[in-house]
Amino acid sequence: MNSAQAKNINLPDLLAKLGFQPTEISKAGNEYWYTSPFRSEKTASFHTSFLGGKWIWKDFGDIGGTVIDFAMRYKGFYRVNDALQFLDEIYHGRVKSIPFNPNQNSLFGKSPRDEKPVLELKNVSPLYKSWPYVQGRGINEAVAKAYLNDIEFVNRNTGKTYFAAGIKNLSEGFEIRNPFFKSSIGKKDMTLIRGEEGTKVISVFEGLMDFLTYLTEEGVVKAQEDILVLNSLSFQERARDFLEKGGYTRILTFFDNDRTGKLATENFKEHFITRLSPQNHRYEGFDDYNEKTKFRIK
Repeated sequence: MNSAQAKNINLPDLLAKLGFQPTEISKAGNEYWYTSPFRSEKTASFHTSFLGGKWIWKDFGDIGGTVIDFAMRYKGFYRVNDALQFLDEIYHGRVKSIPFNPNQNSLFGKSPRDEKPVLELKNVSPLYKSWPYVQGRGINEAVAKAYLNDIEFVNRNTGKTYFAAGIKNLSEGFEIRNPFFKSSIGKKDMTLIRGEEGTKVISVFEGLMDFLTYLTEEGVVKAQEDILVLNSLSFQERARDFLEKGGYTRILTFFDNDRTGKLATENFKEHFITRLSPQNHRYEGFDDYNEKTKFRIK
């Protein structure tokens, strides 16, 4: 993917693929508002607009720019080529700019007053159809089947049915992954998995696949400690509150080795000081824990 192709990407579509849905659509469908993808907040301060034939964004607590600028900020990249590779992995070289239609209130098939999400849950079943994808990520079968389900869902905008591997979150929604995208069914939230009763140790993961990689590497199906999967670094503040209230005496973090992940690690260090034990040295030289596993099985 080159820069010209990337700048043609429909930014609301990209945000939806990353699990973010608009809180408001204003200016006759010209502007989409979101809670910031970069931090936890209650009032939406991030918006994207179709302007001058392309999508641009502005975060009132941060910066703004093009689709490429968003990818660099979201992933903490310093190089444009890294952002282009990230976008290419999401769209698999099939970038198609969705034309802007001023008479269409929402590219997601809903108006600001219509609360029905574009992705609608159809069925939850034991992991089977999605297993080849999870296996390709280097995850042990027993581990995968202990935590993941096949999530069948419908895109209300197209009427098409899809499958993904999913895990339930704290808001009774599902965090879903398949070879083409990652998103959420229902409300996006963190995932909590309890360990042994009374434990005051917890491992905190940035993403689902890193958690499953950890169990695979440890050779266990269930960890002794509690597990918290953020599912998005925008939940950092909420996670810190949860860890504080939980009275945990040892906190292990497995955040990415990119700029955003390192900032999150420093953020937790400042808050928990001696209780924090970062574990990103386990996958030094790789962006995340799962990337190391995928590299080894190639």
